[in-house]
Amino acid sequence: MPSRLKELQDHLQQKANEAERISQTFTVEENGGFVVSTDKAKAFRKVSAECMEIKALIDAEQGIAAIQDYLREPEGQPAAAVHHGQRPTMEEKSLGDLFVESDSFQRGAKNQFRDKPHVRADIEGKSIFSLSAGTVTHQTLGSAQNLGIAERAYRKWHIRDLFPKSSTKQAVLYGARETGWTNNARQVKERYAADGTSPATGADTDTWGRAPRSRLSLTPVMYPVAEVAHLLDSHKNILSDEPRLKTFINTRMVEGVKYSEDWDLLHSVGDGQSLTGIYNTPGVQQYTGLASDKYSVQIRRAITKALLAEYNPTGIVLSPTMWEHVEVEEDDNGAFRVAVAVAIGAEEKVWRLNVVQTTAMADDDFLIGAFGLGAQLHDRESVSVTVSSENADNYEKGIITFRADERLALEVPRPESFVIGTWTDPTP
Repeated sequence: MPSRLKELQDHLQQKANEAERISQTFTVEENGGFVVSTDKAKAFRKVSAECMEIKALIDAEQGIAAIQDYLREPEGQPAAAVHHGQRPTMEEKSLGDLFVESDSFQRGAKNQFRDKPHVRADIEGKSIFSLSAGTVTHQTLGSAQNLGIAERAYRKWHIRDLFPKSSTKQAVLYGARETGWTNNARQVKERYAADGTSPATGADTDTWGRAPRSRLSLTPVMYPVAEVAHLLDSHKNILSDEPRLKTFINTRMVEGVKYSEDWDLLHSVGDGQSLTGIYNTPGVQQYTGLASDKYSVQIRRAITKALLAEYNPTGIVLSPTMWEHVEVEEDDNGAFRVAVAVAIGAEEKVWRLNVVQTTAMADDDFLIGAFGLGAQLHDRESVSVTVSSENADNYEKGIITFRADERLALEVPRPESFVIGTWTDPTP
């Protein structure tokens, strides 16, 4: 990418020099005016347009670079890191890195894990992969094999990435949910007649203007802090294979929790102890697409429903299959309607909204909403991974058990800011 950006910048400089050469041929009259021939004016406008086009490509290229930098970098220190007193510098490493560098793991490794291993790591980085690549050597059929340097994969986006960061130290959150709003705001004059509505007369009976009272209907709601967790068994030999151990923790353990989190934020049925997903929150708006509209237009009309409720959506969630349909959608001229920057890596945005594609969303639906204003995610504990051999008959089988878990709460104080859309296949 740096070489491509440099190439565009060099090309822009060449065009700028060409425009400068053309402008130097313009004749300046004594009165300060310019005399420009039709051909030179046409050439100057053409070069200027090319400069603007190249500049737009450079801006888009730099934007993609910034996005990739964001995906490489970990996010701010999570609640679990603060709670357990971890230093901010450790947040630069993935959970797998922290696990194998923990004191418990290192002590067990020195003893070749002869004692019963029980190791815990409590930090989750936004990037679930190591920040540096390198060579890996391991035993394969009795010989060493060098796999070389592999490019680090980018972090997969999840629904939680649409929310601003928030944390809590409580086990239960109490709040209020808006169920109705009557806005009576209007202009208020300084003085009115005695009836309070007619223009002032100047008499002593005139009254001061009074602002009207709007009405906001609220209902108290309790938001429980719920736990998402799962277990996986593996052979004890994985503890001696650090690269494989890191991958196992970062992908299977952490991503397992994250996928369930995606599903719960959408579909969980609240029962006092579980999250109430957005789909099951009273007051969320519904929209069914029209067969006369293409998929991207159906999204735009759902956005309008949220805007009519006085909320500005910030994100959209849809399935990978339907995002493919939206991205490859063509206009009447055969050009892509959404992926306008395909040549340099299209951003995952539609109608200025950030897009999260997840298999937790069915192909029939999509969700748009004001994440942060209409709903807020509160982290009690970020993802932690614990490993132990003290589980059932693990010792006899040479098996160890990994446990990954997190605790979080979902607050939805303004349900009308979300619209659940139902796709309708466009008529050819």
